Amino acid sequence: MASDEADVLIIGAGLSGLIAARTVLAAGFTPLILEADTRVGGRILTEDLAGLPMELGAQWIGDTHHRMFALAAELGVETYQQYDEGETSYELAGTGILRGNEFHDRFDDELAELETVLRRLDELSAEVSPATPWTAPHAAEWDAITAGAWYDTQGLSPVARTLLEICTVGILAVPTVEVSFLHLLFTIQTCGVTAELFAESEGGAQTTRFVGGTAEIPQRLAALVTDHLVFDAPVQLIEHGTDSVTAHCRGGRTARGRRVIVALSPMLAGRIMYDPPLSGYRDQLTQRMPNSAAMKAFFVYDEPFWRAEGLNGQLISDIGPARMSNDTCIEGDGHGVILLFLEGEQARTHAHWSEADRREALTTELVRHFGDRAARPLHYIDGEWGNRQWTRGCYNANCGPLVWTTYGPALAEPIGPIHWASTDTATQWSAYMEGAVEAGERAAGEVIAALT
Repeated sequence: MASDEADVLIIGAGLSGLIAARTVLAAGFTPLILEADTRVGGRILTEDLAGLPMELGAQWIGDTHHRMFALAAELGVETYQQYDEGETSYELAGTGILRGNEFHDRFDDELAELETVLRRLDELSAEVSPATPWTAPHAAEWDAITAGAWYDTQGLSPVARTLLEICTVGILAVPTVEVSFLHLLFTIQTCGVTAELFAESEGGAQTTRFVGGTAEIPQRLAALVTDHLVFDAPVQLIEHGTDSVTAHCRGGRTARGRRVIVALSPMLAGRIMYDPPLSGYRDQLTQRMPNSAAMKAFFVYDEPFWRAEGLNGQLISDIGPARMSNDTCIEGDGHGVILLFLEGEQARTHAHWSEADRREALTTELVRHFGDRAARPLHYIDGEWGNRQWTRGCYNANCGPLVWTTYGPALAEPIGPIHWASTDTATQWSAYMEGAVEAGERAAGEVIAALT
């Protein structure tokens, strides 16, 4: 049975874990990454489809994702802009199919109501610290209700309320009735782009893509620490003392270190056994931060035919199966690619369908919005995250009612030699790749300080 030693053990080779390992190594300490899967990237997953990179996981960075832009430049990964020209196709509250201009003309008053609600969210979220949301003056009140319940009290028309729900679920990947209102306000503050995050523009959070696919980032990071990376090593038990840790992996491998960074989502971190056991306070937190549910489905065509018709490849529908889509064509390639999003209940429901049935239902939806040519793709691929053993959901973890105010301080606070890092623990752009980098740097900084 293999036995390893390092200064710092890192559990998980997602973006946070890789960033932490690189940072620790640069500070003169020896890291060892124990990855359960046979690949790096975690919630980043690029798969080849007929020579084209399809992003089943994280795909975009936004205008204010400064860490990610800097990281891509350092690693030599080029970027390009997300296509966004033309009209969106709408299908909401029994309207039938409406193109963007007609939709906005018909529902101008309702959209003005929605804008008022978004500005009210900005006012309330200004009271919330992304580092300590439980300290907000109205935290107890806001954490006791769901985001959906608050939305329902705002007097929105059916069209505006439906649009707000779809756009919010597009960010959180769970229904708004499962998320506390305080968590919604935290999300606005951690992203720093106002409540436009829940508008159709998504606050500029999805403007830029990576040449060659997002997986270029973790793969190039892994190449920098390849001598410190072990695959197929799921950690089952972490023994810890005052200044030492031992990780026990399935199959008998052990690793010893002075500190450990658990770079997993809170739910997955809670599935590891600890000796001595962690406090019930920490364990109760991890029980209450489940990963959300998301699925992406890609249709590849011979060309982006919708562009010639003045459309941007985006749909917003309350009929579905997908609630949203976009044009995800690859720069320098002539194929047309439409990506459909199934998030929250849509992902949970359709994950149980066969791929053939999902494809048929999604094809029918695309034909409604983009015409008969949408029925003739060259290729199709989809990917659901709940069934992936080492991820169990995507995009992120969300807090339901009373979680922040009851257990919030346990999320990122080190416990002896154990430190926590994942995008879910970030205070800037939590749930995004930008947040994963911040969390990895923060945890590595804690460890370096403790060992220096």
